[in-house]
Amino acid sequence: MLEEIASYRYEVDQAATGKPPSDEWVARQIAALRAALVEPEWRVVQKRDAPAESARETPELRHCVLIAVDRDPDGYAELYFDPYEEDFVVASGDPPQTFGVRGDAVGCFMAR
Repeated sequence: MLEEIASYRYEVDQAATGKPPSDEWVARQIAALRAALVEPEWRVVQKRDAPAESARETPELRHCVLIAVDRDPDGYAELYFDPYEEDFVVASGDPPQTFGVRGDAVGCFMAR
């Protein structure tokens, strides 16, 4: 994980619209991720990525590995590794629920 964070390079798709974030903003996000890292532990997460999953009365449960906890005063998010999808996912709430933010660890954390 630390190697992935250290080697992360923010790349902007040439077809993207809008203004990309500054290098300073990206650096602050990477520092925030480092500060949010926790001792990994298995947790049960409710998979609610798609509207159909959110509408289900009984959610699909996943055993995922908690990687980071961001306790920002404006929000609360946790970063997990989902071994079923082999990617990272952001979740929040109690119990934690995903909401469609998946991909690489740094990109997911920045999208929280």
